[in-house]
Amino acid sequence: MTEQKLRPPFIEADWPTKIEYMNENENFYHSDGLEVVELGQGWVHMVMPVQKRHLNLQGHVHGGWLAALIGQAAGKAGLSYGYFVTPEQVSLNYHNSCAGGVLHAVAKEKNRGKHLGIYTVDVRDEADLLIASGTATLYIQDKQVDFPRERRQISAQDFV
Repeated sequence: MTEQKLRPPFIEADWPTKIEYMNENENFYHSDGLEVVELGQGWVHMVMPVQKRHLNLQGHVHGGWLAALIGQAAGKAGLSYGYFVTPEQVSLNYHNSCAGGVLHAVAKEKNRGKHLGIYTVDVRDEADLLIASGTATLYIQDKQVDFPRERRQISAQDFV
């Protein structure tokens, strides 16, 4: 039996390893298909394949799912530095409806101080139509991110 090699701490990890950490350790992602696909300092690109359970009575993605996607994207952009963040305020606007496909959320840092960061997020469909947008103010904690350094074997089936 071989011993598993530990990954470096999140704050010291390269970008692909940070993406791996985020995708493995967010239970919400496994159950609903969210995924970090690109990450850099202060920005993130996430995807969410639209599932039947994401739709409202009119057959469009429910605003609550769009709000969750905006919150997750802003949070991951803030987390990219290696310190935990907590949302202080999130505002969003709904622009167009969407009934399927894959949604893309891109969060970008507008300002970052010692304890507050401001992030804007655009959610677009596969045709690049703006579905929703938002702004989040995040409180930056002094606590470093401490994801488990071992790789986790998780699938969406663990959350059904």
